[in-house]
Amino acid sequence: MADVLQMVQHVCSDFFTHGKLPTAEVIRALISRVLGYGILAFSVIVKLPQVANVLKSRSADGLSAVSFELESWGLLVHTAYGYLKGLPFSTYGEASILFAQNILLLACVYKYGRFPSSRWLAALVVVASASTAVLTGHVSLELMTGAYDLNNLILMSARVPQIWKNFQNKSTGQLSIITYAANTLGCVARIFTTIQEGAGSAMLRSYCLSLVLNSIIVAQILVFGNRGVAARRTKPATKAA
Repeated sequence: MADVLQMVQHVCSDFFTHGKLPTAEVIRALISRVLGYGILAFSVIVKLPQVANVLKSRSADGLSAVSFELESWGLLVHTAYGYLKGLPFSTYGEASILFAQNILLLACVYKYGRFPSSRWLAALVVVASASTAVLTGHVSLELMTGAYDLNNLILMSARVPQIWKNFQNKSTGQLSIITYAANTLGCVARIFTTIQEGAGSAMLRSYCLSLVLNSIIVAQILVFGNRGVAARRTKPATKAA
């Protein structure tokens, strides 16, 4: 946040002292940083409506565990890439925040989906091992750049099972329109900040792909809703003959 304050101070100083208006480049840079920190602030709550839906209904109906597992891995790779590349935290910080919320959501899916303990233990070991390797310097930037290029495939693997499940069920279950609409709008803003901050083509491709996939899920929520779940819950029991 200090970088934004410095930029604002510089713009104000030039204007009030020398009567100079900020250049278009300075304005774009300032907008990019403000957007970045705005996304960071909003990301603190972006997945909480989804968590609330699951906890309120005590059901993970309609949610794909595979999708959330792959999404968590993709967010971890995203965070590690930004950290190792030395990018401003405002350009990638929301990935770490969303990762933490995704782990909470995944725990809910495991619990209410009645998955075996071996599955969540395996996921915990993978996440802990990967995080330790990055923080202790055992992963090079070159290796992480290659991993980030594969992140687009991970992103598709995370979203496509959920999209296909929605299509098969003709229902989106407990998926939250607020969460996925926020993800979609965040991708639009991140495309701008990625271009402005020069974060690399791999990150730009990732946000473009994420925009398309999140938009599809938003459309499915609007079209299908959770009517399939509601129908199953309200369907009267068949009487014995």
